[in-house]
Amino acid sequence: MGGIGSGHWYRWSTKPVVEDGVPLNLNKLVRDKLVVPGAWTSGGLVWHYVDSGEKSASIGYIADMKDPSDASMRLQYTCNGKPEDYVVRLTTTTPNFGGLRWWFVCPLTGKRAAKLYLLNGASKFASVKAYRFAYRSQNEGYADRTLSKAQKIRRKLGGDWGLDAPFARKPKGMHKKTYNRLVEQAMHYEEIGWAAAAERFGNEL
Repeated sequence: MGGIGSGHWYRWSTKPVVEDGVPLNLNKLVRDKLVVPGAWTSGGLVWHYVDSGEKSASIGYIADMKDPSDASMRLQYTCNGKPEDYVVRLTTTTPNFGGLRWWFVCPLTGKRAAKLYLLNGASKFASVKAYRFAYRSQNEGYADRTLSKAQKIRRKLGGDWGLDAPFARKPKGMHKKTYNRLVEQAMHYEEIGWAAAAERFGNEL
């Protein structure tokens, strides 16, 4: 993958951290129309080192999202000199505010995940929970606190604090407008937080 296992865009702390893995953000891919629900698409994704601008990693993908009940994304890349070619299943949920929300099905846990990561030393993309990542804000007082803000909103809604978990249903007694506003706010914080994390190595996903 052009740098996985040999580059210097990662560093270790007390635990591996999400900022140190190459991420795939499915919902951003959908928003950017790099993958299209209801269609078959293919393309490539590239990451760059922040300091030099040189390519650090790249993958090819084929996404079949024609049938939400049988959707998948095929990933093709070379990692540590070994070619990798495998399929990650996709699934959907129906949020209370309407539409469909797309998820990866983690190859290691079988659980839904909005984002997958390739950790240094690993060969396949997997979820945060699968790799038991910690967030840099928990380990090192990471300057960008937006992910923590998103977690607080998730707890306020009564759901799992994990950023790869679906949002909880609207709590009893909470107005729908308030619920929708909090969900949108949490998603906004998550977007900013992941962008700040990815900025360390020039990732645009």
